[in-house]
Amino acid sequence: MSTENKIPSEEILAQKTGLGLSAGIVASALLFKKRTWPIAIATGWGFGVAYADAQRIFHPSNVPGAKFEKEKPFA
Repeated sequence: MSTENKIPSEEILAQKTGLGLSAGIVASALLFKKRTWPIAIATGWGFGVAYADAQRIFHPSNVPGAKFEKEKPFA
């Protein structure tokens, strides 16, 4: 049997892009007379937020204002 290894960055990307797509569809249907541009914008927004979250999780040095100091040797 194979075990399914879930990769956190892919999960974040899938969840946030899906939420953006859903929000775009709802906004398109309710507010913008069934136009397609809200779907594309919301999906892109979800993808961008997911990408930023993954960058922050896997590369904490990219967070603005974060400072990392080198450890001093014990001598």
